[in-house]
Amino acid sequence: MSDLDGDDGVDRDAIEEQAIAWFLNLRAREPGADTSDLDAWLDQSADHRRAYERARYHFEASEILKSSVRHGKKKPLHSRTFFLGLGIAAALALAIALGATFTSNQHLRTAINEEAAPARMRAPRHQIRTVALADGSDLTLDAASQIEVAMTSRERRIRLLEGKARIAVSADPRPFIVEAGSGELMANAASFDVDMAADGQIEVAVLSGEVELRRLLRPAVLERVAPKMQAGQSYGYLASDFTPIAVGQDDTDRRDWPNGWTEYHSAPLSEVIADANRYARQPIELDEPPLGNLLVSGRFHITDSDRFAERIASLFGLAAVHRQGAIHLRKR
Repeated sequence: MSDLDGDDGVDRDAIEEQAIAWFLNLRAREPGADTSDLDAWLDQSADHRRAYERARYHFEASEILKSSVRHGKKKPLHSRTFFLGLGIAAALALAIALGATFTSNQHLRTAINEEAAPARMRAPRHQIRTVALADGSDLTLDAASQIEVAMTSRERRIRLLEGKARIAVSADPRPFIVEAGSGELMANAASFDVDMAADGQIEVAVLSGEVELRRLLRPAVLERVAPKMQAGQSYGYLASDFTPIAVGQDDTDRRDWPNGWTEYHSAPLSEVIADANRYARQPIELDEPPLGNLLVSGRFHITDSDRFAERIASLFGLAAVHRQGAIHLRKR
């Protein structure tokens, strides 16, 4: 029995964990979104309501919900992504304030001012975005990924809302913390990937340095449950259930994904095309489902869907036909 089980047999430990998961889920939703599912969970018992209030109090008291120390005012985190929902003048003013510039490789590079209030940033569906923080750290957001970032004099904090990010943390006296679902990572002078899949699976892969992986157990209580991760190690856990397990290396090398490259070793064509379609403005479709069983090996620039489709067609003797807003691969 858990140490939070009461005489009535209620597993309050589990309820606390569920409350944290519900709160994280709610924060990721758009303002005004339907919350009837949360309301139904809260109505189950007074224990549910008390656990949720404790979770809310803990998170709203944390630094991620505050502005910089210089300004000292708490601001809500409901702002839209860069330029969305803003007038042209406001967008330009925000770009100047954050020092936004565009690079020739079509990645968006933005210098985040350390004194700025917490900001939400998103990479468009077809575009990889690179973000430079004022502390010297670099973030790369995969297509359709979203984060919140807050920098203060005491800590540097990022919250991954969806998608995938590569984080190269610069050396700094302040801790660098990344929230992802039910867990968080702390690092300094390290580089790692954090991937949050649509089904709630989260994977952390360390490229260099050392990363500490731990969970938010209960309000105001942190517990380290995984050893410090070293370069070459990967761990996975669920967004709603922090039980990390070591993840073995598969046959797909994604280490160069920030530059749009992935190397496959006998991967089914259907999986390779699913990766490429993450970036394709015209989706790639197989006219004959059995073609998806073809095994693909090689290094591909999957963010260039036209050339990718042409190369796949050449490898397997297929025809690549542009039709009805898609690239169709079929037998000749």
